[in-house]
Amino acid sequence: MESRMKIAVIGAGNIGTAMAALLGGSGAEVTVTARGLRLEQIRAQGVALCDRGTWHRARPQAKQALEQVQDAVFFCVKAQALPQAVAENIAGIGPDTLVIPMVNGLPFWFFAGGAEVPFVDPEAILARHLDPQQVLGAVLLMTVRMEAGEALSSNTPTLSLGPAMGAHDRPAIARLARVLEAGGILTDVTPTIRQKVLVKLLANITTNPLSALLGDHLSTIGNSPELAALACAVADPFRAWAGDLGYALPDNRWLTDLYIDAGDFPTSMLQDARAGRALELDAIARAPMAMAEAAGHPNPALAAILAALDTHCTLPLSGSEAQIARHSLMNTISLERI
Repeated sequence: MESRMKIAVIGAGNIGTAMAALLGGSGAEVTVTARGLRLEQIRAQGVALCDRGTWHRARPQAKQALEQVQDAVFFCVKAQALPQAVAENIAGIGPDTLVIPMVNGLPFWFFAGGAEVPFVDPEAILARHLDPQQVLGAVLLMTVRMEAGEALSSNTPTLSLGPAMGAHDRPAIARLARVLEAGGILTDVTPTIRQKVLVKLLANITTNPLSALLGDHLSTIGNSPELAALACAVADPFRAWAGDLGYALPDNRWLTDLYIDAGDFPTSMLQDARAGRALELDAIARAPMAMAEAAGHPNPALAAILAALDTHCTLPLSGSEAQIARHSLMNTISLERI
């Protein structure tokens, strides 16, 4: 009989809480890491996810850091926190452990064996500790928000996995996919994970920084001619760079329809801005912008948004400040098209 799979979830925010709650119903032996009051809360109450009225509750082991080697470790932290999270939990990562960074943006493993992705691993911590053969790229499609320590979701969790390097049909990956499916996470293992990463990044790079600056939700960006034009001005050079790499990304019509279909939903970066948390600008914006510019595809619209974000201490902007920033950004793309 196959032994229970040992799976760890690092970080107990929105995604980490949802993953731990779902994996609790998979038959796996689940450990979640957290800190401070959140750690105490999980030890006392467990984790919970409400998926459109259906509750998933679990009582995983809760620790400040991993102490034993796991079969798989999901890092559900912000991209800028990933190197430290890996270093702090290295005791849980053996040579056969599957490592799944559930981060937004251009991931450190994207050019495994080739070019380095700037900004995301500045001290080479990930490069030192992780073998690309054990890293699985991940794209999760799931909208989650937290209320009183419980995760709330409005769509079916769908996860795409693919190796950063090596064959995608390894038995260990197939076993992990079966466990995820048993927990209610629709999972596909794909050899085209980089294409999926770039499609998601297209949506994130065009909306996350803009929404964190101006405070607009996704449907507002899609329905506003001005905001949609700003988003598309960010998309065009990013799409051209991806095309140079051999990846065809959806057009701007698809993109604006995506915003509208998402509804009155705040991006993860807008949620972070409202809470005063650090923004994932390096992985979502600065890294792809720098690589695209080096390849001959500068992104003046995104550069202007980032400059405005760097200028203001309190985000998102509101009232006259937001109007002034919006007008300035529109001038940027108007001048670009002259």
